[in-house]
Amino acid sequence: MYWNMQVKKKQALRNDRLSQNDCEDGVVKQLTTIVKHLCTSLPCWAEMFNCNLHKIPFLFLHICISSVGHVMVERRQLGVVSILLLLSTIFVHALSPDGQALLKFKLAITSSDGTLANWNEDDKDPCLWPGVTCNLQTKQVIALNLPFRQLSGSIAPSLGNLTQLRKLGLHHNSLVGSIPPELGSCKKLKALYLQVNYLSGHIPGELGQLPKLMMLDLSSNSLSGNIPASLGDLSKLSLFNVSTNFLTGEIPEGGALSKFGSKSFLGNLKLCGLQVGAICISQLEGPSASPDTITTPLIGLEGVPPNGLPRKSRHYSTQVLVSALGTVGVSLLVALMCFWGCFLYHKFWKKSKPYNTFAEVEIPPDPKVVLFHGDLPYTSKEIVRKIESLGESSVIGYGGFGTVYKLVMDDSKVFAVKKIEKQNITDRFFERELEVLGSIKHRNLVNLRGYCNGPLARLLIYDYLPGGSLAEVLHEQDPAELSWASRLKIALGAAQGLAYLHHDCSPRIVHRDIKSSNILLGLNFEPHVSDFGLAKLLEDNETHVTTVIAGTFGYLAPEYLLNGRATEKADVYSYGVVLLELISGKRPTDSSFVEKGLNIVGWANSLMKEKRLKDIVHPSCECASMESLEAVLAIATMCIRSIPDERPTMHMVVKLLKAQSMSPCTSDFYESESE
Repeated sequence: MYWNMQVKKKQALRNDRLSQNDCEDGVVKQLTTIVKHLCTSLPCWAEMFNCNLHKIPFLFLHICISSVGHVMVERRQLGVVSILLLLSTIFVHALSPDGQALLKFKLAITSSDGTLANWNEDDKDPCLWPGVTCNLQTKQVIALNLPFRQLSGSIAPSLGNLTQLRKLGLHHNSLVGSIPPELGSCKKLKALYLQVNYLSGHIPGELGQLPKLMMLDLSSNSLSGNIPASLGDLSKLSLFNVSTNFLTGEIPEGGALSKFGSKSFLGNLKLCGLQVGAICISQLEGPSASPDTITTPLIGLEGVPPNGLPRKSRHYSTQVLVSALGTVGVSLLVALMCFWGCFLYHKFWKKSKPYNTFAEVEIPPDPKVVLFHGDLPYTSKEIVRKIESLGESSVIGYGGFGTVYKLVMDDSKVFAVKKIEKQNITDRFFERELEVLGSIKHRNLVNLRGYCNGPLARLLIYDYLPGGSLAEVLHEQDPAELSWASRLKIALGAAQGLAYLHHDCSPRIVHRDIKSSNILLGLNFEPHVSDFGLAKLLEDNETHVTTVIAGTFGYLAPEYLLNGRATEKADVYSYGVVLLELISGKRPTDSSFVEKGLNIVGWANSLMKEKRLKDIVHPSCECASMESLEAVLAIATMCIRSIPDERPTMHMVVKLLKAQSMSPCTSDFYESESE
């Protein structure tokens, strides 16, 4: 009896071990299968396990399934069960390949506004990530759109793995480095927007391998080299823009690029071809032409016989030689007489003529006047003729950048001409920057219509604003004529113009000299910001923005005075000063508070602390509602904060000005009703 009981116990123990071994084999197989899948799908797991299955620790899980279906797990194996469950969960929720490609893109990018913070590797797919759009069925990425997100860093080649990508928009950021040629693998890409960044290097020829590409904008970068001929194969291309770069060489002839005009190539001074109106020397001299002379003017070619033409006979008659010598002699005599006549003209007769301000400009005999927007019905000669007739009586203003003249054309249209003395900057840089400024159009910015580049001075042609400057209206005319509603209109319009420069134009521009005299007024007090871009254009060292303080004292931000670093937030501070000037009618350095050691900012802050808001406001604005006054003063206070990061952006200022309830004065209301 005892012997039989011992045999039964041993048999039961053997069966238990067999069950455990079977269970262990199943668990190990399951664990091995999971790890194998992880190794093939996730690079991080492949690195962890070296994708070598015999090195995987075979953890023994003693699971004994009893005859009644109960699971008995020893305590020391609970950790192993947890690992198995964790691996199973990770395998089930592994991020898709498109998500992995975007995470590599994220690693190469820095986002100061936190846009990419919600790109989480624990997600199953990237379809809910900011800026990402997916196909609803396949969950594959079809669009990555992150413009105006303050992104810096480089574009990761991993974006080439997004095989279903239709749109890539990374424009208006601060991206550097080259355009990855791997983007040529995105065969379904229809739109590629990379404009207004700091991208450099060559345009990859692989972009010409995108058969469905319709939109390609690479403007306002620092791209160099030739335009790849492969881009001409993009038969569906309807938008193409490589303006404002450093591209060189010949624009590919024929193909898709032949249908785009000069605006697509503007600002690349070494490009040549029909689109930009520059003949390529290589077309005349063959393939041996040097790249450095591709756009050189054709000087010295005239009169040189082409190769291969038969030589004329050497037997010239004596009569022909004598005739030729006589012709040369007469020509020399005529030239000598002309020289003597010019000498007498400059020495005697010209001195008796009234002084002409533009005599020092020395406009070349056949000047080239560059006009923007293409809507001025005048020839270069007509414009130059009118400019040469300007004198002191035509002066309408003096500024930090030069004298401004009023130019009246024969059809009575009026323009403003700003004469700028030659600075120590190259013509190439000057013309490139002016082409950028000339391409900017906004209802609250003064349009640059064109320019003329002379040996001693440069002439900038602007729209003429009949209302004068805000400074003149506030301090030289009767300020009572400027109602509260008009002041708000000026404040909002100037903010909109400055916001466009900071956030929306291509490229973004820091003004550096915002003041009331640089806000010009049109009809009905419509404001226009002027002189934008000139501070950077005329500084001595064009490669650094901290070389010279280029503003007007009283308007300058504290940090700009301290270190000379020009930023958008310094412009915001200056705008806040203009806003206080607009509300109070006082100059930033008004004697009433300068005597107390204050400027307009300190004066306004002290009154606001004492809750004497009405003492800040000009008497002509007393009819405005307290709600409106407090709202505008609050905006001005935010703009003039001493810490730059605490100031709002100009976009925010525009939004705040539009959102406030600004009731007009009673008198304004009745004036509008009577009309």
